[in-house]
Amino acid sequence: MNLTNKQLLLIGILASVIVGVGEYMLHYLPTGPGGEVTMLNKVPLPRASKGHFLVVFGAPLYFAGYYGLKNIFKPTSPLLAKLLFIAGVLSFSIGGVWVSSRYFAAVVLQRSIGTPDYDYYLQSYEEHYQILVWALRVLVAAVSVLYVILIIKNKQGFPKWLALFNPIIILAIIISSLIWFAPLGNHLAPIAMNVTHFIFFGLILTQINKSIAR
Repeated sequence: MNLTNKQLLLIGILASVIVGVGEYMLHYLPTGPGGEVTMLNKVPLPRASKGHFLVVFGAPLYFAGYYGLKNIFKPTSPLLAKLLFIAGVLSFSIGGVWVSSRYFAAVVLQRSIGTPDYDYYLQSYEEHYQILVWALRVLVAAVSVLYVILIIKNKQGFPKWLALFNPIIILAIIISSLIWFAPLGNHLAPIAMNVTHFIFFGLILTQINKSIAR
């Protein structure tokens, strides 16, 4: 069965919802997000356990969204479209490894609080898993640069203003909501990458629908 680009983008949006719900269950704290690792000291483990399975099964669906983008931008530049797809797949391959580690890290850290082993486990996690977040952010920045170039050069009639709504800019706005509207930011920041891609894929899908309607 051959899926249309609209269907592929919808699967990407579905991924943002499934993984977003899962990450919310893994990360949300009523007091707001603390440190990216130390927050795991407080998350309720039964809730986080359910979230773990949602993120594990939902994350690969992101690949479909990026495959749809590759197809959409192929007429503009086959090379850049392929690089966009590769960067997107790498982003969520690494992101999937990171997010799948969160529940077990929460268990280990919570069970070792107050013991001599806590600092060792915390440092080991930061050095081997939390560092992956920076690789993910670099790759998302690469996705953003490629996307901006493709939008500026696009032959599909997409408006140039879409370039402003690239993943790294959307992500920065969402995280900054912790400063300019903390009640909202406390809910969005723990699932920032998923909200980013819900908006990112959604805007492209909206423009495709407008092109069909014209």
